Amino acid sequence: MKKILSLTLLMLFFVVLSSFSKNVLTSPDTRLKSSVYIKQGKPFCKLTMDGTPIVNEISLGIKLTTGDFTSDLKLVESSKPNFSEDNYNLTVSKIRDIKTKANTSVYTFINSAGKKIKIEFRLANDGLDFRYLIDGNSKATVLEEATAFQISKNASGFLHPMSKAHTSWARTNPSYEENYAVDVPVTTVSKDKQGWCFPALFKLSSKASKSPYWFMLSETGTDGNYCGTHLADATTEGLFKIAYPEAEQNLGTDPVYPTFMLPFATPWRMIVVGDNLKKIVESTMATDLVKPKYKAKYNYKPGKASWSWLVLKDNNTTYEVQRQFIDMAAQLKFEYCLIDALWDTKIGRERMKELADYAKTKNVSLILWYNSNGKWNDANQTPKDKMDTRDIRREEMKWMQSIGVKGIKVDFFGGDKQATMKLYEDILTDANDFDITVNFHGTTLPRGWERMYPNFVTAEAVKGMEFCTFGQEAENLRPQHACVLPFVRNAVAPMDFTPLILNPTLGEKKGSGPVRRTTDAFELALPVIFFSGVQHLGLVPQNLQDYPPFVANYLSAVPNVWDETRLIDGYPGKLVVMARRSGAHWFVAAINGENSDKAITLDLSFIKEKQLNCITDSPDGKLTDSIIVPGKSVTFKLKAHGGLVMY
Repeated sequence: MKKILSLTLLMLFFVVLSSFSKNVLTSPDTRLKSSVYIKQGKPFCKLTMDGTPIVNEISLGIKLTTGDFTSDLKLVESSKPNFSEDNYNLTVSKIRDIKTKANTSVYTFINSAGKKIKIEFRLANDGLDFRYLIDGNSKATVLEEATAFQISKNASGFLHPMSKAHTSWARTNPSYEENYAVDVPVTTVSKDKQGWCFPALFKLSSKASKSPYWFMLSETGTDGNYCGTHLADATTEGLFKIAYPEAEQNLGTDPVYPTFMLPFATPWRMIVVGDNLKKIVESTMATDLVKPKYKAKYNYKPGKASWSWLVLKDNNTTYEVQRQFIDMAAQLKFEYCLIDALWDTKIGRERMKELADYAKTKNVSLILWYNSNGKWNDANQTPKDKMDTRDIRREEMKWMQSIGVKGIKVDFFGGDKQATMKLYEDILTDANDFDITVNFHGTTLPRGWERMYPNFVTAEAVKGMEFCTFGQEAENLRPQHACVLPFVRNAVAPMDFTPLILNPTLGEKKGSGPVRRTTDAFELALPVIFFSGVQHLGLVPQNLQDYPPFVANYLSAVPNVWDETRLIDGYPGKLVVMARRSGAHWFVAAINGENSDKAITLDLSFIKEKQLNCITDSPDGKLTDSIIVPGKSVTFKLKAHGGLVMY
């Protein structure tokens, strides 16, 4: 009898083991494993790296008007893991030629009503992604999503608070323009109690490893068929649930939950994982998971842009001043000049054609600012009423194309609801018909858009340099803030921070406004540290006279799109050392987020060039230019809130 019982238990053990193994997905390098299972009728997933739990448990499920797939589910089928490779290239990217490898499996669940839903899991060497695949032939609306991430209390977060709708200046929130909560407990409550924006970075301490694991939660592939989501504040146990837009966002009458036609695949939920920060910064997961929505009708060119508004504000959006900034762009070999708000009244449409013609003689193209339209806020800057209605928008874009304007900056969007995601997509799609690149400001996080929309070049979705010109508090926080962004926001999409002010104060008039807290070398490093398809720099023409010629030479030489990106060293909020390659040439930059000097020793042996120009801060507070020879051990001293750049 004992032998029979033992044999029965042994057989049961192997059945359970076989069932568990069947639902395990492994990354191509075998370090990551995900397992899917049912517990009390609800679906879950676990993710481990080298056997260490990264996300303790992921709750799964979605409730729709066509069926409830959050409870009373059975796992009825799992497809055999499918290995896939993808090679693609992007013009707007931190890496030009991208190669991916992943294993994919689809799990089929059935609810108590006999309806099925599938969840597709993709496991690559840099993390786990999943999305819901919903069958049918009717419309469906989301009622609830059960997706949630149980994160260990041993983790700490680098988190961007979601702002409450219709707060801040002219009721323009939410626009993803806050400072990060840095290295905080996972149970920290966001300042407006609205949760946390994507992406969200976590550091996980583990007894099994001397160094921490790092992982990032985000999403990608969101278009006009869905809304943007974020993370609700964690429970006291560290459970982060997916949250949908606040009801007050956009127009209050716009629905919170998306409606779509079936069959449908939701946007991807993504977890980027690494045993170091390099894996986070260098990951291309946000674009690996999406495909182009349309073909580029024109050859859209990334580049650098001069821009008067950051320093000189609205009063200087005049014909005469903009000519000076076009001249500066030409002198520095920049591709663009951005003409900001109020150009329609301060310059006028007729003279704008004249200005565009002048820019052409300098081999510079214009970018024009537009209000998105402000029905959900009180922003009165013009031109308004040109971007939210298709026929009017296309007529305006036709006029822009006729005078040679190559880009638009569209500002003041209203949140993450499906209605606004549809507006983003409509603007991009129409602009593609008229040879126009698009930059969004006062905006949501781009979610794979640089691959989905070939004329999308950048977006703000960051507390950028403009805030530092408004008040000293933002500028005091900027050195730390700038050292957080490459690890979180800029790791998943191009970011229009609008960096690089060389004036010692940040006001419109000399000696006015907030006092700059960073050194000149810190500022010069930012075009390498930050990635943006069009990099709008806060220079003014006087800077070229105030600084030695090597500064202008560097600004002319630095690219803004890259063939390769490497994080050499750093920690969020404290230090960033970034190397980026364009063609055969490397650019290396470092910024110090702390208010104390620090020495850094870098291994630059991967750089095959015999020597590099190096711009650093000298002891007297000025810039110095020297030559260094790359090697395995090169030591530098960074001043407090200082930096360096090598090229």
